[in-house]
Amino acid sequence: MSRIGRVLARLPWTRLQHGFQHRIRRRFFRLEGAPPYQLLDSDRQHVREVLARNHFATWHVISYYYVHDAFGEEVLNMRRIESLDREGRFWQTHVRGFSHPDGFVVCPHFELCPVEQPASHLDKVGLDVPIGMRKAAELWEANGIEVLEESTSEGSTSGVLDSPP
Repeated sequence: MSRIGRVLARLPWTRLQHGFQHRIRRRFFRLEGAPPYQLLDSDRQHVREVLARNHFATWHVISYYYVHDAFGEEVLNMRRIESLDREGRFWQTHVRGFSHPDGFVVCPHFELCPVEQPASHLDKVGLDVPIGMRKAAELWEANGIEVLEESTSEGSTSGVLDSPP
């Protein structure tokens, strides 16, 4: 192995990748306030397993928006294609997750799939948080995960809302 090869083999590639992504996010994407969220009585691994069993997958090395700094570093990012509309556009349910001392925080939303409609996705065309929150709440209920707290753009509530937003 050449000298350059030995040096390259010793580099902490994962840490470099995360550092690079962090700098891109900080430089090019705006920060927003805390998005609507659900605080689950669960941990990252269990939530990830439930999502995977329900056809969610991690698709992108870097997402367009990492804006949820109110919860700290994002530790889960999974999506599921939901439907194809009359205009031929794909839609997805997207769930972002964050570690929390009281459980696990998720920020689900329903949106255009960025692979097929990158410009519309970036412009947040069709972004629908209430649909994403409702779909996620149904998923948690079906898999025995308790929602400890749920917030909307109007504020937070203890326990699950009586009627989904």
